[in-house]
Amino acid sequence: MAPEVRRGFVVVAALVAIVAVIWAARLDSVPPAEFSLQNGTDPKTLDPHRATGQPESRIVFELFEGLLRMLPEGERDPENGLQPLAPKPAMAESWDVSEDGKTYTFHLRDGIRWSDGTPITAHDFAWSWHRMLHPATACEYGYLISEVRLASEYHNAIVNVGDRVEVELWDRPGETPQGDAAIKHFPRGSMKYGVLREIIKPPRPELPDDASEDDQENAELDWQESWVYVVDVVPMGSDDRPDWDHEPTRERFAASPETVRGDRTITRAHGVMVDFRHEGGAQAIDDRTFVVHLNNSVPYFLNLVAYYPLFPVNQACVETYGAQLWTKAENIVTNGPYRLKFRRLRDRVRVEKNPDYWDADRVGMNTIDFISLESQNTALNMYVTGQLQWINDLPTSVLEELRKRDDFHSAPKLSIYFYKLNHDIPPLDDIRVRQAISMAIDRRQIVEEVTKAGQQPAFSVVPPGLAGYKGVKGLQEDVEKAKTLLAEAGFPGGRGFPKLTLLYNTSETHRPIAEVIQQQLQNNLNIKIELQNMEWGSFTETVQLENYQMARYGWVGDYPDPNTFLDMWVTGNPQSNTNWSNPEYDRLIVESGTEQDPAKRLELLRKAEEILATELPVIPIYFYTSAEMCKPNVIGFAPTAQDLHPLSTLRYADEGETTGH
Repeated sequence: MAPEVRRGFVVVAALVAIVAVIWAARLDSVPPAEFSLQNGTDPKTLDPHRATGQPESRIVFELFEGLLRMLPEGERDPENGLQPLAPKPAMAESWDVSEDGKTYTFHLRDGIRWSDGTPITAHDFAWSWHRMLHPATACEYGYLISEVRLASEYHNAIVNVGDRVEVELWDRPGETPQGDAAIKHFPRGSMKYGVLREIIKPPRPELPDDASEDDQENAELDWQESWVYVVDVVPMGSDDRPDWDHEPTRERFAASPETVRGDRTITRAHGVMVDFRHEGGAQAIDDRTFVVHLNNSVPYFLNLVAYYPLFPVNQACVETYGAQLWTKAENIVTNGPYRLKFRRLRDRVRVEKNPDYWDADRVGMNTIDFISLESQNTALNMYVTGQLQWINDLPTSVLEELRKRDDFHSAPKLSIYFYKLNHDIPPLDDIRVRQAISMAIDRRQIVEEVTKAGQQPAFSVVPPGLAGYKGVKGLQEDVEKAKTLLAEAGFPGGRGFPKLTLLYNTSETHRPIAEVIQQQLQNNLNIKIELQNMEWGSFTETVQLENYQMARYGWVGDYPDPNTFLDMWVTGNPQSNTNWSNPEYDRLIVESGTEQDPAKRLELLRKAEEILATELPVIPIYFYTSAEMCKPNVIGFAPTAQDLHPLSTLRYADEGETTGH
């Protein structure tokens, strides 16, 4: 063992007692959970339709369950140690797929129940997918099911004359005709249905040339709110569907109170959108049959169905307590292997086995704690002392020594570490600047001297190892070329280049990476980078609002296909936040979604990645490799390519039983 490694390990060991005392004080004598894991930062939300990060998803995957669930399939790969996962029956016991791959019929299990004991039906899935897509829910993953009929139009509030539409009146609980919108988006206001016949738009407002972006955006929103929608409204039939054959009544609707105040023939409404509830591609045929209609076949659609944004939420719970309160422990109703016991901010989320879960007998652990813990050394100390059974962020100072242990796990991951660039911020809007920055970064130094966990330098965004896909090479490191590009952009030797701020969330890994890149750009291009740290919630909000210049990010594939790393950069995608747009890139991604020949489809995606790796709206840094530890007496734990670990499948080994670690 190298002396510096030996010293690091001694320091870690010396801190064990101190850490144990501190954490014992924080626990207030709460008995330990049966299984505890390091979960990074505090989760922002437990709402499946609002969650975006790993700290949230690990918990959501256990509290909720979709029609399908990603579960182990077959044995671990003997070469890389990865456990294959596949979408398996969950709330749905079986499904049928049409010959053209465009219609999926899911058959729900009999007797499945929410954690409050009420039945789960196909109507819960129809309502939940509807809620997930509703613009007011602000689900960043709505684009995942854009191939579901009318899903994209509904999610993006796109309507055209002739569409069958829904009109939500301005009468949510607590609203008045001239008042502000209710904070709760669910329950919704009264609904009317009809055919859109006309959109009356007043003249677009004229603003001075020096108007700010905020002024321009607000003026545009005010103008859109003043639009008047002319709709031929039809009544609801006895089957709870619009009676499209009934003689319609022409009515007019607008969102602006000023527009409504000036004309009593106009009714105030929250919006006019396509009628996804009745005409969309996610329909409950009866209590146990849920049918999905796609515009085009999607080869990885079952993986999407097993992904948490498509999990159901309890309508009565959401509508009773509202978006901010329904996930509190005393309110929440779930349907997964576990139910929420309690949540302590900056401490832990505890879940307990859900006795109403359909497969409760196979759930191995009775209680699980998701510990809000970002310190690598503290996590290792708690693992050594038995307070944690699984940790996934290890100190690099002792990583080589930990690799020798039987309880250490490492394998390739379907994920990438990268920096986002805000293209609304000059000079990052110049492709030469972006290329220069990327080509001046020595990624090998980062993975060999900083992260030290076997990561691979990345020059494109799609990780290797996806079946049938040949990735692109990207722009390799070339400092001299980077200097030339920077000079061509008007900054010879870095002169005149403005100081940029690099934003990253709190982590013991992100800062040293940022410091190395900061020094490399200073040495190679004479570019000065200021580092700014934020806690997770503020960080994600700042990036989503695009109030940044450069920002650290990571992405784990939502499903094993190149598309999951590429479609988020299409113009307007809420996951992008880069303000980058390329029509040819958009065209290739859209075309790949309709291409039925697998080889041709992958070639379209490869061409799109070539554009991405050349224009660099984001700068790839490295492809992840997992480095984690799990107690050797835990049965069922293994690395997976998507870093998914179905905790409900874990259990402790019986006496004398082999774990297979």
